[in-house]
Amino acid sequence: METRWVTVDGVHLQLPADCTVDELREELHKPSDAVLIAVTGDLVSVVHDEDRSLAEMVAGCADTYYFRRPEEPDRNVVLAAPEIDEALEEPISDETTFQRPGIDH
Repeated sequence: METRWVTVDGVHLQLPADCTVDELREELHKPSDAVLIAVTGDLVSVVHDEDRSLAEMVAGCADTYYFRRPEEPDRNVVLAAPEIDEALEEPISDETTFQRPGIDH
């Protein structure tokens, strides 16, 4: 099984290529209400489908992931993005992807 190195909530670890959000949450002992936020280059993805392989989504290309719980204080500019709350209110697909805050094209 192919693995790659990523950072999840500040911890550098190996992630299997076919890992799902649910498997990652269980392995890292994250609460069930924590949402996975993936950062890849200039994109941020909020993952809504917890049983689909991350490799099948934009989130699978990420090198940094955060688990974010409702009502927790913002830890950085990415997690403070209003697009995250909007995506959580009305998910329209397996993931919601938007431009990373602070990146201008």
